[in-house]
Amino acid sequence: MTIPTISRNLNVRLHAWLVDEFRSNQFTRSLTSAFLIFIMEISVVLSFAAFIFSGEMAKFVSYGIGFIIMGDALICLIVSLTGSHSATIAIEQDAPAAIIAIAVATILMTLPVGSSPEVQFATVVAMILITTLSTGIIFMILGIFKSGGLARFLPYPVIGGFLAGTGWLLLTGGINMMSAASLSLSFYLPPTLIYWLPGLALGILFLFITNRYTNPLLMPGILAGSVILFYFISWIMKIPVSQLSANGWLLGPFPAGGIWQFPLNLQIISNVDWSVLKGQIDSIGLVIFVSVISLLLNANSLELVARKDIDLNHELISAGLANLAGGLVGGIPGYHAISLSTFNVKARGGRLSGILTGIALAITVFVGATIFSFIPKFVLGGMLVFLGLSLLVDWLYRAWFKFSRLEFLIILLIVLVIAVYGFLEGIVVGIAATIVLFIIGYSQVSVVKHALPGTAYRSRVVRDQRQQKLLEKLRLNIYILQLQGFIFFGTAYNLFEQLKERVYDSAQPQLRFVIIDCCQVTGLDSTGLLSFLKIKLLAQEKNITLILTGLSQQVYRQFLGGGLLEQTGVLHYFPDLDHGIEWCENELVLSEFVTIETKGIQDLLLEILPDAEGIRALFNYFEKCNFATGETIIRQGDESDKMYFIESGQVTAWLENPGREPLRLETMQGGRVVGELGLYLKIPRSATIKADHDCVVYILAKHDLERMENTDPKAASALHHIVAHILGERVIQLNRTVDALQQ
Repeated sequence: MTIPTISRNLNVRLHAWLVDEFRSNQFTRSLTSAFLIFIMEISVVLSFAAFIFSGEMAKFVSYGIGFIIMGDALICLIVSLTGSHSATIAIEQDAPAAIIAIAVATILMTLPVGSSPEVQFATVVAMILITTLSTGIIFMILGIFKSGGLARFLPYPVIGGFLAGTGWLLLTGGINMMSAASLSLSFYLPPTLIYWLPGLALGILFLFITNRYTNPLLMPGILAGSVILFYFISWIMKIPVSQLSANGWLLGPFPAGGIWQFPLNLQIISNVDWSVLKGQIDSIGLVIFVSVISLLLNANSLELVARKDIDLNHELISAGLANLAGGLVGGIPGYHAISLSTFNVKARGGRLSGILTGIALAITVFVGATIFSFIPKFVLGGMLVFLGLSLLVDWLYRAWFKFSRLEFLIILLIVLVIAVYGFLEGIVVGIAATIVLFIIGYSQVSVVKHALPGTAYRSRVVRDQRQQKLLEKLRLNIYILQLQGFIFFGTAYNLFEQLKERVYDSAQPQLRFVIIDCCQVTGLDSTGLLSFLKIKLLAQEKNITLILTGLSQQVYRQFLGGGLLEQTGVLHYFPDLDHGIEWCENELVLSEFVTIETKGIQDLLLEILPDAEGIRALFNYFEKCNFATGETIIRQGDESDKMYFIESGQVTAWLENPGREPLRLETMQGGRVVGELGLYLKIPRSATIKADHDCVVYILAKHDLERMENTDPKAASALHHIVAHILGERVIQLNRTVDALQQ
């Protein structure tokens, strides 16, 4: 595709979008949605700015607000322009904000005593800038290399615990920001209580309202009503604005004019204490990790809200570009917001809603500083309390009903560790606890998929009537274990104990063969290998022959390296379970038969149907034929025009699939019939039949069958009885196998 063609396509798409967005009805909906989203978004990011730039950093809160709002404006604008879904709204997020606030407090404690305010400010700004830019770069890399499925690898209880821990830090951070005091005894005394108690009540009111009602005007209305009520009470009490500000009730005062400066200037860079900044690498990494997981989870959730597939890799690239732009102006990491995007979808707003919101946020930085000076702190603190309580309700209260008790305890443990020690410690403890829980749970799943007596599973070799009757009782001397999954220290011991219990069970027949099928074993550790060595020693002690089947290349190498496959006469291995069982059956037959009497086809058929007259009549329609070893008797896909009765020798049915090894379906000897289903059902041959040894075969052609049915009902009846008997035997054996596998 040429560049002019690409340009032409983009122009067509842009024109179509403009026509759609600026239709009167759609434009009105987008404008209304943008206004309400702007109010909610600026309230949230203002609370983040006040949270991060609190305490010793409060003197720089005006610049902090400028950085964070401008960063949010660019993130919202770019994701709206480049996102794959038109209703997507992005915002700077609470989890990164909480981690950054903790990192800011750590930086202030780590800086040398007597560091100037300029050094403090520059180091904090540099940390925020590096964090957001690094987040954007990682978003871009993951999106380019199509790694959007990473969220599936993090245990869900760990995500829940992290989000609940974030809720706790937002709750306590909001209260600390309102009161300008730490959680101590004085925190609960009336002089301090009056600062944070209104914000706590406001946060609880927000939570109650949003859980009970869905009207989008409620939250902006409560925010405006809270501010009006605050100033009404101040007016009644005759407290001037200057005194409210001096007493710490208001966010300001701010300098006149704009509140944003470009953070990448020589003055700020020269004041950064880079040695202190190096100590925050773990916090920066944690923000990136949390942002990646949260973005992918939010984008997945947005698919459900929008009822449309969303390309996660595209969203990673979109959010990466947004964070690179937002980081350059000092913003904190941001990405898709489920609540605001859901609101935009329900309000039927389009891409224009996010674009207008971003533009309004950017304008506010330059013209709205004076307004920010009059915002009561308890309103922003109430927003943080609301966000924190929402996460705690979702991931502590509701998690009690959604998760198992052990998983809930992991969530609770992570919250406690985050509250006492920090985010990184909480995540590490949570992952470790989840791994332990997984090991305990997985060890309860038996590595033995099926434990079967030899009577429940026979080889695909169909033997004559005498051998079948003999093997019916001798198969009780065979014990089959079909294994699955990864055999490790949590499951290996149970495998050995289960086999040991069967070997020493005097109420059951003594075992001569134990077949262990490993075709579904993905691997084993050293403890698993040790258990197999103990099984081998047990087999030697009890004179049991151990058969291993279905070994993958990896498991075979592990067994070989561990000395398990050293030939001692007690152990054999075969490529699959079918050949392993066949070998055991052959050994059982040979141990009982000294000589095997050779019988003709008539005698073999008489063992199935004792009707000598009817069977003799069949030979009026048969044609005798000899096949040499390796010769093809039936070819898969050919027309079914004959059936074959085997008198002597052996044949095997093979299922042929292009590009794969032929699969053995059945091996048959004297007295069996092959090709009957294709002839009866009038369908092409479903398998290839080849002679394993020189064979003598009697053939019944299709036209001879039709002649028999028309002229010789006695012979036809005998034929159908024989075929029904053979098919019935197959069904009975299949039912036995299915029944055993369901135990």
